[in-house]
Amino acid sequence: MAGMGSRFAKAGYAQPKYEIEVLGRPLFDWSMGALAAFQREGWQFHFATRKETSALDFLSRRCDALSIAMGPILELDGLTDGQATTALLLAEGANAALPFLVFNIDTYVRPDAMCPDQVPPGASGWVPCFPGPGESWSFARIDQHGRALELREKQRISPHATVGLYWFASAASYISLYRDFFGSGGEEMGERYIAPMYNHLIRAGKHVHVSLLNSEDVGMLGTPEQVAAFVRNASGTIG
Repeated sequence: MAGMGSRFAKAGYAQPKYEIEVLGRPLFDWSMGALAAFQREGWQFHFATRKETSALDFLSRRCDALSIAMGPILELDGLTDGQATTALLLAEGANAALPFLVFNIDTYVRPDAMCPDQVPPGASGWVPCFPGPGESWSFARIDQHGRALELREKQRISPHATVGLYWFASAASYISLYRDFFGSGGEEMGERYIAPMYNHLIRAGKHVHVSLLNSEDVGMLGTPEQVAAFVRNASGTIG
């Protein structure tokens, strides 16, 4: 929610991407449905937005309508140097001891396809993936037990594309990992991405688990073309 949404602006949309109505609901609703199981478990949701979008009223209304426990809103004066840094700012305001999860607003995932109980005990990280086409994703290479061996940004090292959800054992562990990983470089294509951070955990012998979703459980909402495809493919099957 803290991105520019420039492709939608160029396509003639005046409102922020997450407010665009599709099939009778704003894109925000379609994305947040992916976290229904976490919502039932009592998770609190923090949001990062750009200050210029004045998103507080919209978020308050939608979270109230969806019975989402809304936490603090981080209003940014401008773009950060990547999703990892935006997530760091959120982590610094979160409960340091609780699990910390990052999810982008560009993805629809069937409600309950992703659940907290899919995270194995003792895992340091968890990344749901699906068979994404092309190379415009983050990708995870895994072993036969679903344990991540490597994650790469926009390098197709496997057919397992991330859906944009990144789980960490705690907010404190995310903050520490961020500082360790980017303290000695870590940027890719001039940005600070989250997925490659897991490689630091993997090299340290930590367990990063990957859950595999079905392609029909995932819809992309990041561009006008993807939203149009989402509408075409809905065919009354998405609720």
